[in-house]
Amino acid sequence: MAALSLPVIVAPSRLHDQAVPWLQSLGGPAWIVLGDPEAGPRWVVVTLLHGNEPSGALALHRWLLEGPRPRRPLWVLLANVVGALAHPVFTRRHAPDDRDLNRCFRAPFAGPSGELARAIIADLVAMAPELVVDLHNTSGNGPAFAVATRRHPVIEALAGRFCERLIVTDLRLGSLMELPHREPALADCPVFTLECGGALQLEAREVAGGLFRLLADCQDLSALPCPPDLEVLVHPLRVELRPGAVVVYDRGPNPDADLTLWARIDEHNRGVTSPQACLGWLGPAGLGCLQAIDGEGRERIAELFEARDGRLHARRTLRLFMATTNSEIARSDCLFYAVPA
Repeated sequence: MAALSLPVIVAPSRLHDQAVPWLQSLGGPAWIVLGDPEAGPRWVVVTLLHGNEPSGALALHRWLLEGPRPRRPLWVLLANVVGALAHPVFTRRHAPDDRDLNRCFRAPFAGPSGELARAIIADLVAMAPELVVDLHNTSGNGPAFAVATRRHPVIEALAGRFCERLIVTDLRLGSLMELPHREPALADCPVFTLECGGALQLEAREVAGGLFRLLADCQDLSALPCPPDLEVLVHPLRVELRPGAVVVYDRGPNPDADLTLWARIDEHNRGVTSPQACLGWLGPAGLGCLQAIDGEGRERIAELFEARDGRLHARRTLRLFMATTNSEIARSDCLFYAVPA
């Protein structure tokens, strides 16, 4: 295998017993390799693409302290270490004055995040992995779920062991899981995102740790059966604020906001959302402060939601996920995703 762009640490036998000093000792992004780095095929887990989503890194640290010995080579990338360690630790999506790393896996590769994304792509191409799992936390509290850009038996078999729902999306945002569509060398590799749950949920760390243990014990991914109760939802819509719109979270309408979302909107990450549920309150522009553009560039917001006496309601029964109560994430990323139930 050709030399990699990022540092490689093989089978770390000694590490600090606390996660933050351990990450500080890395000095930046790094590959942690368990097993013979020259053996193959390689399975890859990526974590800390977002610095405020630490469950994967925390689970990895705890697992490494146990001295694991995977049956197959396992490569784990700790990506946005700088963003994760920016004060206060594990609270920033990315370092100040930088870009969201998980929107940088396509040209132009500008700024530090773009350069790091390009280095990660080069390393993955050089590795020719058999699997890539990207560990994240959800923006709000909620159950674990998986996201992929296509259906694949290995993706469904692995996802079904840690969550009940797989989202298959046609949206293209520049994320790592889109690489099979852009890099011919990765075209046949199953790549998916596992959203482990909220960053403060202990269950999220258990999901991430469960993935490491499963991959350490497994010898043949193709032999894993797909759980029969995995729900597959296709082509969710990303609900965003229009540029310049202001959102706040409260228990009643805020006259200074274009949209006031219910203070516990993240409760809708579980189960279904009925048209009877009030999701928030709209300002003078009504639904005009929102957009939901599909993979073909069509505006779909009016198919999903409607205004009733100034309140925001689903037009039909929906499943919402990734609903956040963080106004900064809502402004810079999205409010939530929605798909008809």
